[in-house]
Amino acid sequence: MKKECSNCEFNLGGICAGSGSVYKYGEKIVDDTQYCDCWGASLGYYEEETKNAPRFLRDAYHDCRLSYSEFSRQYDDYLSGKAVPIDIFEAIKHVYGISMVDIAVVLNVSYGVVYKAKTSGFAKKRVKQFATGLCIPEKFLHAFSSSDFEELEKCKQAFFAQPNIKETMESMPEWKVKLAEDISSNYVHCPIHIARTIARVDKIYWNYSLPKEEYTESEQVFINYISRKTKKFEPIHELEYFLDNTCSPHMRAYMMREEN
Repeated sequence: MKKECSNCEFNLGGICAGSGSVYKYGEKIVDDTQYCDCWGASLGYYEEETKNAPRFLRDAYHDCRLSYSEFSRQYDDYLSGKAVPIDIFEAIKHVYGISMVDIAVVLNVSYGVVYKAKTSGFAKKRVKQFATGLCIPEKFLHAFSSSDFEELEKCKQAFFAQPNIKETMESMPEWKVKLAEDISSNYVHCPIHIARTIARVDKIYWNYSLPKEEYTESEQVFINYISRKTKKFEPIHELEYFLDNTCSPHMRAYMMREEN
């Protein structure tokens, strides 16, 4: 949507409640296609923006890594074709459809090693290991933007061309077995074969207004299972889940109880 008076938070029934360069406070808005430096997002504009922005921007905003103004500016830049900086792990998830758990399994390291790389940067001794394992140039580990997506798509082809790569990602090292058991027994309360799939999820925020198609296959299994309708509860309408640096799950879900 275009930012204009029609979707400005200071448009109160056709009267300007701001003090910009087009209309003064209390002045009637006669042309709501105008825009000024006092513009602020209305609720409708905010909802559309946070629903339609690409997931890597939505997640950065939801995690408070971007302020709303930064999120909105980067979304505008992305729509106009300008390069937008993206965390390499989120770019990998966006293009490859794999998580930090998958990456840890492929590299044969603990989840904590990958978590530290994401939060603190790549140790020198790990740079070649990550770049080779993910089939990406080392420069991507230090800086990545939306203008690099085309090259990353080629890297994806090389990654999935590796022998038995899908079987490798689905393998269960000891720490992942423990994670699946924890998910099955203490968090999602699901059959172990479903928990083994959910164990591939590193972090997810989803609500009913967001299309499931934007999520990875393992994330969709998670969403579909936990949002199923039961005898006692309506499907959940919001889910937040993440693994901390020790690979321990944290989950929050809102459900609606059926009226009797």
